[in-house]
Amino acid sequence: LSSGINAEYGGESIRHILRYQNEPWEEHTLTISTEGFTEWMQMRDADDMPFGNLPFIEDTDTGKKVTQSITVLRYLGRKFGLFPTDPAEIVHCEIVEQEIYDLRNKMTTAVYNPYNGFGPYPGSEIGKFDHEFLKGRFAQRVGERIPKFEKTLNKPFLLGDKPCYVDFLLYEILDQLKSFLPEKFEGSSNVLAYLKRFEELPNLKDWFQSDKYKEGNYINAPMAAWHGKK
Repeated sequence: LSSGINAEYGGESIRHILRYQNEPWEEHTLTISTEGFTEWMQMRDADDMPFGNLPFIEDTDTGKKVTQSITVLRYLGRKFGLFPTDPAEIVHCEIVEQEIYDLRNKMTTAVYNPYNGFGPYPGSEIGKFDHEFLKGRFAQRVGERIPKFEKTLNKPFLLGDKPCYVDFLLYEILDQLKSFLPEKFEGSSNVLAYLKRFEELPNLKDWFQSDKYKEGNYINAPMAAWHGKK
């Protein structure tokens, strides 16, 4: 698994599915530096990864490189038998998957200043980033969507008694949103119980009780207006 800075964004759901399967992996994390950016450009532009992005995995069983975090989860879901086969369940997973994608993008808009320069990309001299305004607008959206998750999560996991690939993505975004906007989760007993059940899954329970987990990690990159690091 190759990832960007040591942050949860996009990568933690992949780590969780590997932990759940008790599947060993080696991780290569790039640093926020000129050297890290240069290394990433070389990896991104390699012929064996035409649409390179972070995170990506290289399956040592097949030699296949897979990029884009949701595609990686789908790939691992199929590999480990965590991908549904019923057409209706597939559609349900895809709807939830895209709802999560929308929320994650809106969080990104609220916490990252798009006018800052990064690497070879210049910043803006006139753009103005208003984190508190954008956070407030995003909080309104989250307040509208959490009740929908409350109704949807009426089973132990999204599709039934066992997790599917989307549960790993869903846990990641709900856990991040709960850290960012904890007040929006008050009274959401189904959502909170779902998060607790996920944390008690075999092989994941030990992780969530580990000192490494309790140290905390960045949810967003350190330069974000809210990075989530405790």
